[in-house]
Amino acid sequence: MENVGISKLDLKRQNRMQILRLLRNGGPTSRIDIAHTIHITKAAVTIITNEMIREGILREIGEQAPTGGKVPRGRKKILLDYNPTWKLAIGVAIQSEWMDVGLCTLKGETVEHHTVSIDPQAGLSGAIRRIGELYRDLAYKNDLKPDLLLASGITVSPAAYALCQAAETPGGIDCRVIRESLQKVLPGPLAFGRLTDGIATAETDFHPSGEKAPQSIAVLQMGGAFQSSVTVGQEFYRGGSGKSCCFGDWPVGEGPRRDKARDRLSGEAFGSQIRALRTQKLCPALDTLAMDNPQRAEWTFCRSGFMPEDPAVRQYFERVREDYLTVLSGVLTFLAPEQLIVSPDGCVQEALAQAMRLAARRSGTPVRLSRFDETNLYLTGAALAVRQYFTGRGGYAGTTD
Repeated sequence: MENVGISKLDLKRQNRMQILRLLRNGGPTSRIDIAHTIHITKAAVTIITNEMIREGILREIGEQAPTGGKVPRGRKKILLDYNPTWKLAIGVAIQSEWMDVGLCTLKGETVEHHTVSIDPQAGLSGAIRRIGELYRDLAYKNDLKPDLLLASGITVSPAAYALCQAAETPGGIDCRVIRESLQKVLPGPLAFGRLTDGIATAETDFHPSGEKAPQSIAVLQMGGAFQSSVTVGQEFYRGGSGKSCCFGDWPVGEGPRRDKARDRLSGEAFGSQIRALRTQKLCPALDTLAMDNPQRAEWTFCRSGFMPEDPAVRQYFERVREDYLTVLSGVLTFLAPEQLIVSPDGCVQEALAQAMRLAARRSGTPVRLSRFDETNLYLTGAALAVRQYFTGRGGYAGTTD
């Protein structure tokens, strides 16, 4: 007779995964509270957690503090947490002209990272060679033995797809070419994902201590990429076609022939409009700020805190702000996430900031910039590695899925 159902090993792995996810989302928890939350017996929790403590994955961190001013009777609860330095993770975030490579703990605490430029003339082989050099430097300076490395995670921005020979797929991103190359310079298993997928994972799994991990969020990469990721119950929602929330195609503006957001809110569109206003001599105040430098005029228009004085520039600025607001409000209305997180990429930053404040006030939903930018973007890759090879395996490290 064919054997069907779940094996004891699979059940044990599933329970370990639930324990790690609970500790990741809610912080230190006692054995009895773990049992109540994941609906297994306290005896089973004790057996599993004691085994994970022996393996170094979990640790006891002390007694639970009394709540409500009452001193509990009987034995106090001992809190458990996962050991953030049980293993370490490598993160790589690849952009069009630069990349961020770093080493962190299982909780996203930075050990060391480096942001370096990419030589477009060197192509993919040059980028791979640089990643290998940075890994060896991190390993040497931090005494990173192979058995201490959990995995490496790599996120790729759409602007770097050509460099990495990657492509969008309904389930995420096809990185077979760069995977084969990276396996020669990075030890252990590899995890790959789109940049917004990495941001969504890092925002959830590497949340600040004391904050509750969000269950459902929407991440929008505003600017040239117009990429998005949506999570429901901390799992990615791709939609029936695998292309949920393609907000770059959303209509903005007024009139019967409304434009797509990507056609009006890209860096190219901003530059073209500012050049047109300069040609018509409609932006003397902007020209003065930019010292009559065309490229500086475009940069000034897009920088944070810029407030236009020229009427024509102000009118265009307000149009951009309304277009941003249309996109943000649409996402909030149709997806109703707990949080809307924006990753700015070549945006009119002041117009976007104003639109975010308006959208948050109208919807009552938090709308904020991502915590992950050029100062720590490697954590987006590391988060994918930790979720796939630590939480997603119940602490059973390995190289096969």
